[in-house]
Amino acid sequence: MADRRYETLVLIHPDQGEPGSKEIAARIKALIEEQGCPVSQVQEWGVRELAYLVDKQRRGFYLLFEYRATSKALLEIERNLKLMDPVLRYVSVRQDENAPPATMRHLRRPEGEDDPRDRRRDRDEDFEVPREMNDQEGL
Repeated sequence: MADRRYETLVLIHPDQGEPGSKEIAARIKALIEEQGCPVSQVQEWGVRELAYLVDKQRRGFYLLFEYRATSKALLEIERNLKLMDPVLRYVSVRQDENAPPATMRHLRRPEGEDDPRDRRRDRDEDFEVPREMNDQEGL
């Protein structure tokens, strides 16, 4: 069987914290390598807000693994991920052979850079409703 490029995104329980998530990342990397799959990249995206609750959690620690594997090895990796308690969710995607590797994601904004949403909130707080629009006496 031919090995193919895969990318697996793993969502870790936020209670693991930074040291716990690093340990889990090392365990998952070792698990992938035990299957004879070379890991080309591991990215730790850090704790992020989730779009919806996952196992009653609003946040999760994201890890991205890029590696080459056979379909049989991928099944074994996913089976082991299911059995790991700190893993909330995972998704594996086959990559094209000529696809560029994933770019590093920035965890935080650089110091001094504001979130544009904060400026929008400040602008809305400064807005006053004209008296004639707010006046209910005319009804």
